[in-house]
Amino acid sequence: MIRTPLILTALILTALGAAGAQTGTTGQRQMTPEMQARLKAMQPVTDLAQTVRLLPDLEKNKATALTKAQAKQLLPILTTLQKASSVQPNDAKKYLTQIEDRILTGKQLAALDTLLLKAEQEREARRTQNQSGQNQSQRVPGMPGALGGLMGGQRPAGASQAGPGQNSQGGQPGQPGQFNPFRQGRSAEQLGAYIKVLQKK
Repeated sequence: MIRTPLILTALILTALGAAGAQTGTTGQRQMTPEMQARLKAMQPVTDLAQTVRLLPDLEKNKATALTKAQAKQLLPILTTLQKASSVQPNDAKKYLTQIEDRILTGKQLAALDTLLLKAEQEREARRTQNQSGQNQSQRVPGMPGALGGLMGGQRPAGASQAGPGQNSQGGQPGQPGQFNPFRQGRSAEQLGAYIKVLQKK
């Protein structure tokens, strides 16, 4: 399918950035074999989550908005994802195939490709900006280098606060088949709002 390479590229770039943030390194971003295996196993779930997250943006343009018939086909999938305790990679692959091959049109898929690339570019820009901020925070004027480094080292802790919050619902994101990205915070809220939009069609 035409969208798979784009999603895979975005997924790899995001994972590499996350690996760098977790290890606290700025020069090395090499994933361990275990991380690579988990990434590969979770790819279908991540692809599905990315697609579902971008679907509401199609409603902003009448030319790409879902029809009543499409909404009727999509709603059972979305409500299943909303209620599931976890999403298995095989199920995610099945749902993604249904959405791309049986529900959305070529024009809608092309629009999703554009949205996906734009989202990845924005993520990369924010990642670069955050890394620049971390490097600057480690050099506090008028303070010894060690003390400045300690203060700078507090920044990743603030970013990591989202980790436990994400794990509090839907299982562990690093474990295939034990994680539901649609039951967490903002993602759950966005999915719920989109379901209501489709129900009104």
